[in-house]
Amino acid sequence: MIKYTTLRHETVDIELLPKAHKTLFLEVSEYYRQKPSWVDFQNFWLTKITGTLAKKLTRAEIIQTAIYKICQDMDSRLGIEQGYIRQSDYRDILAMIIYKNYSSRYQFCKEVGIDEAFLSNVLNKKKSFSIENLEKILAKIGYEIEIRKKTA
Repeated sequence: MIKYTTLRHETVDIELLPKAHKTLFLEVSEYYRQKPSWVDFQNFWLTKITGTLAKKLTRAEIIQTAIYKICQDMDSRLGIEQGYIRQSDYRDILAMIIYKNYSSRYQFCKEVGIDEAFLSNVLNKKKSFSIENLEKILAKIGYEIEIRKKTA
């Protein structure tokens, strides 16, 4: 049984993918193992996916497939390795929570009781929350911190 675990800790059982998607996985992962340039890899997997899946699926459907998410994850890993992008951290998740659930950073700060300037510095990696403060903030909005094994 072959399983793929993404940077976001989503696990996909490759054996359960449709045959065309398994074939794509094998081709893309083989190319990934060769460590091409990030740009070359992006062009490779996007061309493969589009060529194979666009005949049967819309773009909106393609980006929801497991194979697309796997390829996108490999793309991110290569970009991180080669220094083009950075791995996301809790700040990115917090920013997404704020964006999806609040009309503004101000509204979020008012609800959780923190200074808006401090939040700005945290999100811009100039400052950090202590674990205790982050736990308190997250608890106020219905979230919690989870400790898990790091993805290789």
